[in-house]
Amino acid sequence: MKETIEILIVEDSPTQALRLKRILKEHGYEVQITPNGKEALDVISHHKPDLIISDIVMPELDGFELCQGIKKNEKWKQIPVILLTSLTDSKNVIKGLACGADNFITKPYEPKYLLSRIENILNNLKLRQTTKSSEGVEIIFEGQHYRMAAEPQQILDFLLSTYETALHQNRELSKTKEELKRLNELLEEMVDQRTAALTAEVEERKKAQAELQQSLGRLQKTMEGTIYTISFMSEIRDPYTAGHERRVCQLACAIARELGLPKEQIEGIRVASLLHDIGKISVPIEILARPGQLRDFEINIIRIHAHEGFDILKKIEFPWPVAQTVLQHHERMDGSGYPKGLSGSEIILEARILAVADVVEAMSSHRPYRPGLGIEKALEEIRRNRGVQYDAQVVDACLLLLGEKGFVFESV
Repeated sequence: MKETIEILIVEDSPTQALRLKRILKEHGYEVQITPNGKEALDVISHHKPDLIISDIVMPELDGFELCQGIKKNEKWKQIPVILLTSLTDSKNVIKGLACGADNFITKPYEPKYLLSRIENILNNLKLRQTTKSSEGVEIIFEGQHYRMAAEPQQILDFLLSTYETALHQNRELSKTKEELKRLNELLEEMVDQRTAALTAEVEERKKAQAELQQSLGRLQKTMEGTIYTISFMSEIRDPYTAGHERRVCQLACAIARELGLPKEQIEGIRVASLLHDIGKISVPIEILARPGQLRDFEINIIRIHAHEGFDILKKIEFPWPVAQTVLQHHERMDGSGYPKGLSGSEIILEARILAVADVVEAMSSHRPYRPGLGIEKALEEIRRNRGVQYDAQVVDACLLLLGEKGFVFESV
């Protein structure tokens, strides 16, 4: 990497542009500012920067259009682009992916958080340049088609950065909520003495609570869209199993409800189910899509996906044991599973539930190396290995759902 890093800021707000320039200059970066995407393209055509930080909502040419123009140009497409904006809707995350952005940071941001993102992108740039080119993938979101031409690792980095931003904001909102709760208790103790004086404050408190609930709702929507999009990662690599994670999620959550688990624990199982095969991004597509019987060494390569998924997800501070569930979902009660050969109580309940749901869906569906075996064969497998490979209570709940209660997979 060259000694001085040159960063181009594309921001139509002079105040915000100058603040960002000051932060970057203080940390040794060379900085140039342009007020819109059109002028930015002109600057890039004369001198290519090492990294671009762009606002989204701008006159002339917005951030999405600017990023798309850069990524379509063979000479410029390797320039990392960070989208910096106050927009948090999940549709904007999808649009960011579609235009090939490398990172997505919401305003307001902490300087150390922004600087950490910049450092990570620059450190990983060489690795991305040596990664084999992808043909991209097309998805449909809210009725619109989006073409994602970025590399799988770039897409994953973008989504993880977006989700980390959402978690960071969620923690800040939670702190605010706790503070509001404390103030509420204090106000309630004082209300008998100063009812008249507190009336205005109570109204303000209600307004703040309503705004907080709206913010939490928007944040939840963003997080949901991000998790849903991350779950597409394994399908990008393994198109023959399209919809597998979402069908597994349906059955796993139904089993958890049948077992009477609390709502919060079921939510953790839902998230883990949607992400349980994300580690397949590290498995060569030639193996994932290979027809016919897999060879031993190919099976061993596929088996690394559980640990790879754990390594990816352990970096995110989920409020549930998502990474551990993904790591253990191929473990078996008798110790015959992988990657660690855990047995019995060493396997967490969430992973035992996911294991049964995964086997039932996988056996009943088509795979490149074999046709679908049907639901009856899948039920025969878990019935025969009840209490041996699979948790007995989980198997009983699954059999009840698919038998007497008539559970069917919804179309995805």
